[in-house]
Amino acid sequence: MNSDRTPFYKRRSIQVAAVIVAIPVLAFAWWLGSPLFIDQVVDEPFPIAAMAVVPDDMTAEEVEEIMLDAAATDTPVEEEMPEMPEMATTTTFVAGTTSVATTAATEDEAPATTAVAATEPSTTLPPEPTGPVALASGALMDADSFHRGSGQVVLYQLEDGSRIIRLEDIEVTNGPQLHVLLTPVHGLAGRDHLQEAGYVDLGPLKGNIGSQNYEVPADYVIPDQLTLVIYCVPFHVVFTTAELA
Repeated sequence: MNSDRTPFYKRRSIQVAAVIVAIPVLAFAWWLGSPLFIDQVVDEPFPIAAMAVVPDDMTAEEVEEIMLDAAATDTPVEEEMPEMPEMATTTTFVAGTTSVATTAATEDEAPATTAVAATEPSTTLPPEPTGPVALASGALMDADSFHRGSGQVVLYQLEDGSRIIRLEDIEVTNGPQLHVLLTPVHGLAGRDHLQEAGYVDLGPLKGNIGSQNYEVPADYVIPDQLTLVIYCVPFHVVFTTAELA
């Protein structure tokens, strides 16, 4: 009697082949989908200059907070004008001409006659800034109803002249292979606009929740319009943006 049943060894081979194919497919699916359900939290401190000294009665976190506040605050410097002695003016007539002189009286000295000299008003220049300086900042915005982002983005110049992008208390929709980009435009209208405008890649996003720093290349010229983009590289999708001003 002829049997239409597949021999056992053939069925076994098919099962093994199916498992071999399924493993990489499942792994790829997990790589794509797991970030949507798993958050990566990062709490990176603000970079403190190498020459900075932390006082004994302060922690590094307290120093960081003070530096951040100082970098974001413009403090005007006001200096009072020094008091000048009272001047007495006398007029002397000599041979048909008139000369004007002033006398400065002090308690211990006799009045002295001093010729009036015109001087230009002096100006007090503000002191050079020390520590980190905030050059531009902005807030993360949702790209759409699914790809969302919130938190502050600040471009800082450090005391040694280097520059960093600081992501402060952000929360972004997670995804596979997210990168932090800078592009010289505002009003970014998707991936085609990004490719047309050009960008510099600061590296992979360290975490979709928390605070983190990214070094700006030393030769990068800051444009008049600057936007930070968190971008999914394999699928070319903009997740969130922040226009820095």
